[in-house]
Amino acid sequence: MKNRFIPPTSAWLTLAVFVLFALAVPRFATFGNIENVLRIASILCIVACGQAIVLILGGIEFSFGSSVALASIMTVLMLPDLGVAGGFAAGAGVILLVGALNGALIARFDLPPFLVTLGMLMAVAGFAATLAGGLPIDAPLTDAFTWPARGRVGGVPVPIIAAVLSLIALYGLLTHTHIGRLWYLVGANSEAARLSGIRVRLTIFAGYIVASGFCALASVILTSRVGSGQPGLAPNLPFETIAACAIGGIPLSGGQGRASQVLCGVLIIAMMNNAVVLLNLPVAYQQLMMAAVILGTVVLQRASAPIQVMWHLLARRGGSQ
Repeated sequence: MKNRFIPPTSAWLTLAVFVLFALAVPRFATFGNIENVLRIASILCIVACGQAIVLILGGIEFSFGSSVALASIMTVLMLPDLGVAGGFAAGAGVILLVGALNGALIARFDLPPFLVTLGMLMAVAGFAATLAGGLPIDAPLTDAFTWPARGRVGGVPVPIIAAVLSLIALYGLLTHTHIGRLWYLVGANSEAARLSGIRVRLTIFAGYIVASGFCALASVILTSRVGSGQPGLAPNLPFETIAACAIGGIPLSGGQGRASQVLCGVLIIAMMNNAVVLLNLPVAYQQLMMAAVILGTVVLQRASAPIQVMWHLLARRGGSQ
């Protein structure tokens, strides 16, 4: 349902969380802290854009975290031979390869995305640990290497710019491209899509490739930020992206989802994490808060759905008179 006048439940929840933390947490609403929140959230936002595409297709992606770890190792290993740009390209290429393998296995053999990506998570994590010998590999911290994470363009941090561009790209793909419309159709009912002449397998494969492209971009920024190749880098990333999409209101059943929902979910998680740090609370509180927000969001969305439907019908009736 499209309604330009009433923000979705996730938007109201995002605003409520911001107001609550601004009033209750010291220094939360300062410019410097808000910039820090957005900078840290940029990685999650970029990868969540890819996760949203997979969820719209009716799938799920668990291998993002291990793929980013392998990409960081490959980047550092290739730096002496290929330079900074070539190293980052090699790392991004690894993630695209993993995404292609996932998409091919799921599309060609009709395998469950849950099992395929979970198995890929373990396989890639094992390969990354073997390649690095189980230890981080330090990279030379040149200006070119650290620019994706620490650079600025017009005073705006590069990671924030990359996150905004990713959201714009996701919005454009979902609303203004043929492949984006096909993702919705396949996610809603793949069998009906097949009977209507849609090439379902190719559509699924393309979705996983594009999703891995977002992850590849995030890997460049994250590797630049940590300054090393780490086999244990970002182990919770896939679960955080799923949580962000769920909090934003994207159902796991497929066929629905918008870029604005990704933004809302990411902001809520980023603000919660930041509030926990500012209040010096144990990490366990962060997990409890996230669980409460996920459950609360699901309840609010279910409760508000009839109201939004009724408002939409009244708006249509009023417009036709």
